[in-house]
Amino acid sequence: MSSNATVKKVTGMKRIGGTDSPMLNYIFDTHNGHSKHQHYHDHRWGPHFEGKSTNITAQAGASVMLDCRISLLQDKTVSWVRRQENGETMSLLTVGQQTYTGDARYTVEFQYPDNWRLRIASVNSSDEGQYECQISTHPPKFIHVNLHINAPSVSIIDAEGGPLRDKYYEAESTIELVCVVRHMAMQMQYSVVQWLHGNRTLNYDTTRGGISVKTNLMEEGANSTLSIARVKPSDSGNYTCILATMTQQPATVHVHVLNGESLAELHHGKANSLIHPRIELSIGLVLALLGFFHGWLVPR
Repeated sequence: MSSNATVKKVTGMKRIGGTDSPMLNYIFDTHNGHSKHQHYHDHRWGPHFEGKSTNITAQAGASVMLDCRISLLQDKTVSWVRRQENGETMSLLTVGQQTYTGDARYTVEFQYPDNWRLRIASVNSSDEGQYECQISTHPPKFIHVNLHINAPSVSIIDAEGGPLRDKYYEAESTIELVCVVRHMAMQMQYSVVQWLHGNRTLNYDTTRGGISVKTNLMEEGANSTLSIARVKPSDSGNYTCILATMTQQPATVHVHVLNGESLAELHHGKANSLIHPRIELSIGLVLALLGFFHGWLVPR
């Protein structure tokens, strides 16, 4: 046989490592059929997962590790992909220890001896969804990790812990507002709780004096207290609590500093405005009933 004939025969052969699968995101080995292990379908001898599909809940801002433990990987490749909401489209994230996405928050941190961990730094609500760890067998083997992100919340609360919308203070008293942050991983150097009066930041304000901001950071949130001493009517307005890392979700309360009127007078005025109509209604009802009974009892 001539050398040309040999070339024709080789180039005409079908590539053994190929696939007819429409899922182009699956990663397969390009080794020839001879190098493949004939027992890869056997759970005891071929690559297999040391675990099952799982659900993970994380706090916004935290770094998350998705585990993928594989035994007897042999010459196969491990890949991480993310399934989109429709469940059919997938985005390739990593192959082996190489990252194949432009988002630098995704990396593989291999944990000896068999854990191909996917690390996602500073997660947010857009990272919620289904992630898939794949082994490049044919057909591919895979397990899922469903990631849920707790929605962070920022609120200014009253003494009972309920949301506060309006607050009244007498002149020369002290404003004290409490802001609580929940379901948010707090980091000292990044997660700063800021207080604003209108558009003016109060945390480092030294011009007015008498302003104090005390913030206690916790693993999954923070408590921050704003105090302003000897307030005047000019201190009225909107006060906002906001996270430097989550500016799209502020909490705001409207503060009213009374001008010469006491809180007792304010509450008394409100009470009168509520009681008077009720009194008038009750008197009218009594008079109507007396008139009815008088007409019924007195003979014509």
